[in-house]
Amino acid sequence: MWGLLAVVALLWPSRTVGLLDGLPLERTIANAVLLGIVLPTLLWFHPRFLRAPLARAAVLALLVWKAFGAATITPDGWCVRFEPQRPLVKDAVSIVPHSWDVRADWLSDEPACSAIVRRPYKGLGEFPVWFFNLPPPNESWPGELDRPPGARTGMVVSGFIDSRREGTLQLEFTRDMQAAAYVDGVKMDRTASLTPGVHHVRVEAMLTGDRWRFEPRWNGADLWSSRGVVATVKRPSGFDAIVRPWAGWLVTALVAGLLIAWVVSLLARIGSAAALAWMAGASAVLGGLAATNHVDAARWCVAGLIGAAFVPVPARLRNVFGVFALVGIPWLVLIVVAFADNIGHFKLYAWGNDYWMYQRFGYRIVMQGYWLEGGTKNFYFQPFYRWVSGLLHLVFGDSSIGEFFWEGGCYLIVALLAFYLTKASSGFRWGVFAAVTTLTVLAIGLPWGLIGGSLSEITSTGFIYLGAFMALRSRRGSLLWAVAAGLLASLAFYTRLNNLPMAAGITLFALSARVPLYRFFQLQPASPKPKATAGPWRTMIAWRTLVAVPAVLALGLAFFAWRNWHYNGLFSVFGGTQLNIMMLWQPGMPFAAVVPKWVDSVLMVITVHDPPQFDWKSLPVLFGAAVAPLAVLGIPRLREVPALPALFFLAAISAAFVARGWAYQGRFSVHIIGVTCALAVIGIQRLLRGRRSLNEQD
Repeated sequence: MWGLLAVVALLWPSRTVGLLDGLPLERTIANAVLLGIVLPTLLWFHPRFLRAPLARAAVLALLVWKAFGAATITPDGWCVRFEPQRPLVKDAVSIVPHSWDVRADWLSDEPACSAIVRRPYKGLGEFPVWFFNLPPPNESWPGELDRPPGARTGMVVSGFIDSRREGTLQLEFTRDMQAAAYVDGVKMDRTASLTPGVHHVRVEAMLTGDRWRFEPRWNGADLWSSRGVVATVKRPSGFDAIVRPWAGWLVTALVAGLLIAWVVSLLARIGSAAALAWMAGASAVLGGLAATNHVDAARWCVAGLIGAAFVPVPARLRNVFGVFALVGIPWLVLIVVAFADNIGHFKLYAWGNDYWMYQRFGYRIVMQGYWLEGGTKNFYFQPFYRWVSGLLHLVFGDSSIGEFFWEGGCYLIVALLAFYLTKASSGFRWGVFAAVTTLTVLAIGLPWGLIGGSLSEITSTGFIYLGAFMALRSRRGSLLWAVAAGLLASLAFYTRLNNLPMAAGITLFALSARVPLYRFFQLQPASPKPKATAGPWRTMIAWRTLVAVPAVLALGLAFFAWRNWHYNGLFSVFGGTQLNIMMLWQPGMPFAAVVPKWVDSVLMVITVHDPPQFDWKSLPVLFGAAVAPLAVLGIPRLREVPALPALFFLAAISAAFVARGWAYQGRFSVHIIGVTCALAVIGIQRLLRGRRSLNEQD
């Protein structure tokens, strides 16, 4: 409950301009980074901080103040209304489009404001005009007149300015904007001298071309950060004059104080000087290289994180939390710095591509209210990522930075599960090797280019690996963790239908992560302890996980089929999809003809290339893919590899025998990289241990 309250308190849009003023997370870098990536990280890895009375007091103070402000304070900013000369989207009630701004009329069919401006727009990419990504109402591709520079779009900015002293208002435009400005109904040049008091400002512009700039200044400085003047959406009241001098600072102080104390508490929990020194040094190297435009060098330096395995850390850090500190934090620093230039900037997607489809469907879901339909009645394109992209835009605004943060985080989840699977059977140091190997393959190979690409594979993989963690928790925790694992398995399938076998494979986490397959068929466990005499099945399998996960997944599949029946009259999870096109074994095809297709499809996945080709950067994936079947077959030395990762990989690769995709190299391999890297490291450890045993016998 306190985690949810903290999220609401921190993200609730503040009525006043501040460094950390909540949604949308695009006005400042601090807002995007601290609330967009640091907050969810703290919630996951250090939720115990919210047990402290002072932390709860800060959360409640933020909630009370923001609720009070919402009822009494006039919002900062000016109303921006866009009026395209051509309709932009199907089923729109009004020609006025929505921007991804929860402070504006995003729930209204006929918005008075497309967005609220609280910062200067110094170029086309900073204007809240993401809606140029939308198709025309006939659902065709956008034409030359639907996007800049060919589009003609009216823009009206209106609001009030309240100054305590006489000052000069300056509005900077470009020729492509054809703008005229008015103060209190009187047309002004680009500069106007204003007397103390409240004045109404209105700007009318016709946006053409693609060279745009709108930058209000007060006495030569940025209007939004100037002292002694306030710009508001509506006429400010007398109460505003009382609270505004300190209202914005109060929110910033409360949010910053809460987050700083939370981070300090996290560092105190780490507590090891060696771990903290490594974490700071590794973060400085990766972040410094990325900040100086040496991102490629930073990607290669990810391999250097393997040094974390040799950092002397106490036993309490030899777990997932410890690896997050040693490896995960430097990785997140790299993600933030490498992609920070996307904060506050939207991008025009190339129309017709998969990611453009997900984006337009996300708008239809969130902004037009087609939550169950999901943008289309048939899911020819993968379903659930369109919901994800829409919700990320709701949090981060027009900017696509949310997808970069989200997918970088999904990669980290994959690496942490690789650590867990390896550490459970081979020890902490080998687990670190597996985590770093996973991140290295992702960083230096083709999967790096997929980050922020608005495709479904990374998100589906993130749901699967997070679901595996939930299933692991359910082994010794509440049944709710198993239910959560089943829900994540369902979402993983919704996001990428090809991943159904691996999503169902989350059920395998009912097995022990330490036990080889052959041990499950022994009548009695190897342990001589009396508590083990009940037999291996009762001691090695978490039955609640084994039952609950597939049961919830089955309900998820049934709901998905019902939704298709509701819209299309077909009770099927694959009706209307691309399955019939991508199926490898087509009706009437002889077996001899499908075998080469199977080989090509599997090689495409395990080589991380399309068409398949050897790449040494993908060698851990290839080796791990070989270890799994050899372990299941009981090959000497490798028969000691635990059954869980081996079977999990076989479940994942089984989809390659059913269908084969194309385009966007590397995306069909993302889901196996974590488990194969774990298998590769475990396999190497087992081979080395086996050789050592033979040498000792000699």
